[in-house]
Amino acid sequence: MFRYSATLTDEVDEAALQRALERTVDEFPNFNVCLRSGMFWHYLEQAASTPQVQQENLPICFGLHVHAKSVLMRVSYYRARINLEVSHMVSDGRGTLSFFKALLYAYVEERYGVEGVPHEYDGSDAQKSENSFDKYFEPGLAAATPTPKVYRISGWRDLADPTYMEFHLSAREVLDVARGNGVSLTALMIAAVMCAIRDEMPRRDRGRTIRIDVPVDLRQFFKSTTVKNFFGLAFVTYTPGEVDEPVEAVAAQVQTQLKEATLVESLKPRMNRMIALEKNPLLRLAPLFVKDLILDFASRLTARETTTTVSNLGRITVDERVAPYLRDVNVLTSSTGLNFLLSSFGDDLSVGISTVFANRDIVKNFCRYFSGLGIEGVLNINKTSEEVAEDRREAQLEASMKRLGGKSAEAEAAGAGTGDTEDEAAGAQGVEGGRGGQGEFAHVDAPKGEADVACISPSASAPVSQDGGQR
Repeated sequence: MFRYSATLTDEVDEAALQRALERTVDEFPNFNVCLRSGMFWHYLEQAASTPQVQQENLPICFGLHVHAKSVLMRVSYYRARINLEVSHMVSDGRGTLSFFKALLYAYVEERYGVEGVPHEYDGSDAQKSENSFDKYFEPGLAAATPTPKVYRISGWRDLADPTYMEFHLSAREVLDVARGNGVSLTALMIAAVMCAIRDEMPRRDRGRTIRIDVPVDLRQFFKSTTVKNFFGLAFVTYTPGEVDEPVEAVAAQVQTQLKEATLVESLKPRMNRMIALEKNPLLRLAPLFVKDLILDFASRLTARETTTTVSNLGRITVDERVAPYLRDVNVLTSSTGLNFLLSSFGDDLSVGISTVFANRDIVKNFCRYFSGLGIEGVLNINKTSEEVAEDRREAQLEASMKRLGGKSAEAEAAGAGTGDTEDEAAGAQGVEGGRGGQGEFAHVDAPKGEADVACISPSASAPVSQDGGQR
């Protein structure tokens, strides 16, 4: 699930937002759909009416598909923030961005009377709903992607209570660092994630490969303006070994890999393999429950081939008549592990971080890289100080148990979730469910030299400086 949020300059007018949503649904009807199940396939069906805007009262990325008439999107607001949550079954990140920008444009027109704001998306209804995967399917190019021995993040996880964070940095300052090292911003951010993971790896696992998947918008390679899913996956890898290379050196390796992995010739084999599975004649004839079992198994195998995901939506721009009413734009995605999603708006580089792990030391390491460069940041989190303290106690208990031998019989009897029991945990919890916090994020400044996510503001209404305490 994707969650797009925009903070406005003043509090949201619910009636104006509802009118804006109705206008946007008229423009993008394929977002206003429900998930139905037939004998052989799940399918999307047009909803009977436009969903109602509501003040936010549910956890972030809370499950959308509750029953057969549930619409697979949700629009809510809290104070000055507008939120859009969309199921990945409906669209990908780029397609959802088109819908979200249209919603913001319509809201500014309805709320402030701004006229003449152009529609950025000008595709026809047929182009919006085009299945571009099917259109550009080349069965002869389907091929498997070689996979090394991948390092997988382990630890206690709670899929029912994920943590969502927004880490805000100066886009200009981060870009200056990237350019100073001859790499792209994406390569630098991926390298920072890789090194943050490396610093938490047990020495015995440092021969394993950190493998990150990077979603790629395929519309730039094919003639497509669809707002339905149309993306590929590029993979970049790094095997730490015994030497801790600096982030900048790792970024140079990532840059080289990205250039190769994002070529259309590199993306086609995996894209066609995914479509070939869907078009397999035996699978097409299988009843729905068999398909679900097979696809669930394939999804689990795929998850075991990656360490984490880093997505970059790039620079988000809006019309000059809309910009004065917006303060920031942020993007998150639901996760059953650890995900990073990058986007920028003006000079604000927002890193949306989603994690189900109680131990957030990887996130702490990631943030500290930038504070170590003298780049100040602000970290927003969806949990109260009490909830963070509870997660911290769980992480400390996990660390103590690892020191006593890791997977003890007592730990297994108590049902402690580890990376080795991920499949059982995933089976017991819903992918899109989650109890996380609601409403406005708690928010905390990350001063120079420190960015420790262990110390979070106890207030959701005012920034508080961290005290520099250690996990």
